[in-house]
Parts: sequence; structure tokens; C-alpha cells
Amino acid sequence: MATRNAASRALPDLRFYFNMNREFLIAFKDVMREQFVNKNRVELDGLGQFEVIHREQHQKTFDSGKVVMMPPEDVLEFKSNIRISYDH
Repeated sequence: MATRNAASRALPDLRFYFNMNREFLIAFKDVMREQFVNKNRVELDGLGQFEVIHREQHQKTFDSGKVVMMPPEDVLEFKSNIRISYDH
């Protein structure tokens, strides 16, 4: 008769947590994407905020002197609210 050790009993639990975390991450990604499409700002406590910034059409001049018209665009910008102190 084969007996199951503690590690083999833990494997189903690990799979459950992995699937739960995977499902959460997929749902989280979908919610974030929906908020960005609607141009809403998203703030995550302890991390920072994501915001969609609209940039108007503008001219860009390269080092070669070539001038190109850049189209308008929406850009996702992240601002961290994590403060790091270099004082020891």
C-alpha cells in the first residue's frame, strides 16, 4: 500500500492557489485595461498611479535636422508614490 507524504498532499493546494492567483491577475488586467480605455486614472495604494495622458499633434526635429509631424496619441504614464530614503 502506497502512502502519501505531506508534499504530495500539498500539491493540490498549490495548484488551487496558482489557479486562483492566475484568475485574479487576468481579472485585474481586464479591469485595468477597461479603466485606461475610458481614460480613468488608477491608483494602487503603496505603489503609485497610472494615468492616461493625451498628447496633441506636434513637430519633432531630429538631430539630422529632419522635421516630422507626430500624430496625437494617448500615453499611459506611471507616477510612483514609493519614497526611498538614502539616509542610513
